Amino acid sequence: MKEKYAVAVDIGTSGIRAQALDLESSKVLSTAITLRHPLPGANVVDHLDFAIRVGRDTAHKLLIDTVNKVVKSLDLDLENVERLAVCGNPIQLSIFQNIEIRDLAYWGQNALERLHVTPPSRNSTITKPEDVGLEINPEAEVYIPPAIKHEIGADALAMLFKSGVLEKKGIYLVSDFGTNAEIALVVDGKVYSCSAAAGPAIEGQMIEKGRLASPGTICDFEFAGSGWKAMILDDDLMVQNGNVVNPEDGKTFLKSGMDGKSKGITGTGVIAAFSLGLDSGIISLPRIKSADHRIHLQDEIYLTEKDIVMIGKALGAFRAADLTLAEEAGVLLEDIDSVYMAGASGFYVDPEKSLDVGQIPPSSKDIYQLGNTSLAMARDIVLDPGLLETLQKIADGMRSSHITLATSEIFEKVYALELAMCEQGMPFWMYNEWLNRYGFQKIPPKNSKPKVHRIFERDIPELGENLKIMTEVGSTLNARFEGCTQCMTCAKTCPQNALQVKDGQITVRTDLCDGMACLRCERSCPEKAFKFEEFLNP
Repeated sequence: MKEKYAVAVDIGTSGIRAQALDLESSKVLSTAITLRHPLPGANVVDHLDFAIRVGRDTAHKLLIDTVNKVVKSLDLDLENVERLAVCGNPIQLSIFQNIEIRDLAYWGQNALERLHVTPPSRNSTITKPEDVGLEINPEAEVYIPPAIKHEIGADALAMLFKSGVLEKKGIYLVSDFGTNAEIALVVDGKVYSCSAAAGPAIEGQMIEKGRLASPGTICDFEFAGSGWKAMILDDDLMVQNGNVVNPEDGKTFLKSGMDGKSKGITGTGVIAAFSLGLDSGIISLPRIKSADHRIHLQDEIYLTEKDIVMIGKALGAFRAADLTLAEEAGVLLEDIDSVYMAGASGFYVDPEKSLDVGQIPPSSKDIYQLGNTSLAMARDIVLDPGLLETLQKIADGMRSSHITLATSEIFEKVYALELAMCEQGMPFWMYNEWLNRYGFQKIPPKNSKPKVHRIFERDIPELGENLKIMTEVGSTLNARFEGCTQCMTCAKTCPQNALQVKDGQITVRTDLCDGMACLRCERSCPEKAFKFEEFLNP
């Protein structure tokens, strides 16, 4: 009897996750995870900028090539794949489909008309693999869930749907924490939403020793005597006790079975270190009060003052976004009934530490950790394609108000205060005084005994028999520039070592490249020959 398979894909800003399922039994067979995104840049805005300036076709090919590699790594007979569902934010799914994206970049009807941009439909879609370039059974069906206009993407719809808050009376805060955090405040069924570009630090990227959540990453800490005990993800992404280390000098007080197995620190680990550092006094923003100005962790992993400021900015974006939504909705943060935390960062972080550092409102009473709702919804769709129609009806009927943080005066004022705290050491009491001067509500005091509900044991509940971690996605672009003297200045100034110059050809590894937000390669070229926009696929 012919086996029948399905594939669920989550395209995140920092990487791609996919699962293979047996359609007969609904069993998860295998899981694959990339530790990087194939498009240059550290956030979704960088990806959008790249797709517009270098070309939508180029961005689409880079993304689809990586999705194909991820799907192949699931060890399936691809001719027997009958269904594939993909979930992500509007930018990622638009690049996946290779449809118009400029409406996501330019604000206002006048700007769109001036540029002759017609926004595409982002309703739920069923298409064929060849239409998007997928290398699976050509007769398979590819399911793409809807967005609400361009404001609430399929990933945000996933967290709202999986949390169940759309049908409840009350006030609920739902967040999918990541490089580009989707945050929604739901008041008696009405959704106030925003996207907070918190930055890559929240997922362990652009942290010197940081990594995405994967085997061998430190994901949490707790006090143990005069030291800090690390918590580390094992090969099955389960949390294990690590060593107890003195954070000021790195001396190991107590070794564990995970000794020598730490490969880096993920975003939740950085948040935990930030919390413990503030509590113990080793961190006095923006400084680290150790002899070498580092926080020392297990297996010679450490955090720098630059890392601490980066995570402070990310956490500040969350707190400023939460306060902005509350002000726009006319509710108090302390009146929120329940908080839902989605995504790997929202799952592995200790919620009480999240209260300490501002990732969620400190007054939160009931906290639910949901895991990867985006991948979970893609999985639900391939197992029950009728769900796609249900999601479209929800999208059509949703009462929503999207707040664009880039143009919000509330967010601008509050985030400026956040920067003053993490970069200049402004005390928190002064922060609240400024909120009062602006006519905003103050940040409420911390709830000392929140109820925490952890739905699963890990952010992806089932991994199947095989877990594939892809450290490299093999995405490259090549170019030859007229006037290039091969002086190597571009390669030498690249902060990520993403460039190579050989025989007149310049090759960039796009998964390492910081993209349009960097462009040191272009700016440093003494001959002004380097033109990033001229990169083409090989």
